[in-house]
Amino acid sequence: MPVSSLLLRLHLVVVLAFLLFFALKAGLLLLNRLEALRSLRARTRIVDSVLGLLILVSGGTLLAQYPGAVPAWLWTKLALVLLLLPVGIAAMRRQHKVGVVLTLLGFLYIYGLAETGSLSLQRPTPPATAAVLPGLAETTATPDAAVPIEDTTAHHPTGLSDTEAAAIAAAAPPAADDSAPAAAPETPVLAAGKALFQQNCEVCHGPDGKRGLNGAHDLTKSNLNTAGRVYMVTQGLGKMPAFKGQLTDAQIQQVVAYSLTLK
Repeated sequence: MPVSSLLLRLHLVVVLAFLLFFALKAGLLLLNRLEALRSLRARTRIVDSVLGLLILVSGGTLLAQYPGAVPAWLWTKLALVLLLLPVGIAAMRRQHKVGVVLTLLGFLYIYGLAETGSLSLQRPTPPATAAVLPGLAETTATPDAAVPIEDTTAHHPTGLSDTEAAAIAAAAPPAADDSAPAAAPETPVLAAGKALFQQNCEVCHGPDGKRGLNGAHDLTKSNLNTAGRVYMVTQGLGKMPAFKGQLTDAQIQQVVAYSLTLK
């Protein structure tokens, strides 16, 4: 398992443990069970400090390793964590109920940010041409799926602008290639694509393409053709970052070619 995947799992476990401890102490405070609260705080003081430190270290490392441009919601999450950790500790120490409740709500908002990847806590609406569930195959079983974007222009029959259509046509191989047998795993293109996949995609999609973390699609059941995958990797969708500017056109073609072998 890659280091980034292990680090992400550690980060999620640490965050969950911290939230459970904080929610338990908040409940004792709101119920005026102050003696039990003092006893619990005394027993978990070191644990709280370690959990807070691990959240900052693991979260900062994941942020530094984030593939592509870091989105605004992730910067907001980091800023709130840096703000709420000391505020929550101070409010709990002073037994300030309003401060504790506001801090707990802030932590819940942070959790919502991590789950939805949106400042408004609303998951992006999947495009009509590629209706999906996290980690599951697209429900529209078409052998040659259209590029997964909204129909925002009437200037092109596929719903793409002329510029987008030209870019995808240039990046995608001829249509006949889609039905050709997959190249052998040992070819240079697939070897390079596998290395890029492990570095940039495996943390969410998993080594076999089935993990479905952070809403990632199950690549083994995807009905997107080469052109659709090139567009997805280039432009991104939802929590998936856009790799345009991060990977060259040749590298995008390589990682797409490798993804097509995950069946």
